[in-house]
Amino acid sequence: MRKRFIKEDVILIGLAIFLMISMKSILASQVKVKDKWYYEKLDASKRLEDSFKAIKEEKMRRNIKINPSIDINLTGLIGGELTPITTTSGALEAKRTTTNPNFAAVMIEYMKKAGLKEGDKIAVNFSGSFPAANLSVICAAEALNLKPIIISSVGASTYGANIPEFTYQDMEYVLFKEGLISNKSIAFSMGGAKDVGKDMETKVASEIVKRIKGYGADFIQEEQIQDNVRKRYKIYKDHGENIKAFINVGGNIVSTGENIETDIKPGLLINKNFNLNSKSGLVQMFANENIPVIYILNIKEIAMKNGIPVDPVTIPKVGSGDIYYKKNYPVVVMIIVICISVIVLYIYGKRTREKYD
Repeated sequence: MRKRFIKEDVILIGLAIFLMISMKSILASQVKVKDKWYYEKLDASKRLEDSFKAIKEEKMRRNIKINPSIDINLTGLIGGELTPITTTSGALEAKRTTTNPNFAAVMIEYMKKAGLKEGDKIAVNFSGSFPAANLSVICAAEALNLKPIIISSVGASTYGANIPEFTYQDMEYVLFKEGLISNKSIAFSMGGAKDVGKDMETKVASEIVKRIKGYGADFIQEEQIQDNVRKRYKIYKDHGENIKAFINVGGNIVSTGENIETDIKPGLLINKNFNLNSKSGLVQMFANENIPVIYILNIKEIAMKNGIPVDPVTIPKVGSGDIYYKKNYPVVVMIIVICISVIVLYIYGKRTREKYD
């Protein structure tokens, strides 16, 4: 019968202590270096910061009040709670998280990992729920010289772009006129119930439609969801036969259709296939063509995975955050530790076999 403790066990105890000390030493020796897409990320985030400033200035010029109790950083990108074009309930913390200009760096990360290159055409679907995230996509696309084909909807969840006189499309057009962005929506819908604004006041919706049409965008008004999805899909294909990615921001019904998909994870989706049916949406349709999909919805999860602070108390400076850096570890030290561990385990194993053979 084996004794509870023999001298060979000292080897294991010593190895465990050695590994703990080595781990702490390796972690302490890690060095942060600029990510390989550092300058693209910085470019996109600076563009987004300028866009945010212009939106705030325009909002103040129009005498649209900024509520400091909900828009704690006074960004001008947080809407109200209940308005005539509010669609569903939304998380205030998520909306405030996207007002960090470094969120554009996250979009660069996804776009580059999707293999996008200069000149590539991308299909883009926006709701009005996350205006700051929408603009981060545009700024990232322009920093990479991509060609986005944008279709958006007016309706927004709580705290999104839900101010009737200053919708997401209005924000977009202001930036386009000022030359801060060179791409804007080519088509739009009302969003909300059935994506046709059935839950919105008719007069308010009519005024918004007339105004946005004046920006040169076509109006999509299909009573049946699948007709709506097909029309959007056709618009994308008519403007870009060789689409390299589909990007969706927000949860309007045309994005995932009337199916209740439980396996659509936020972030980058590559080689993801779905069982298409009559209720499928744009995400499933593009994914099943082996086109990379960037699905931006669960903002908190996306932020935490990419080193972006959730609901920042103050807006971080452009260029700050783990999204711009990668960590390098002392490879030589790691190899030495592994080699020593293997040698020690070999000696331990040999002595143990000799003891009990």
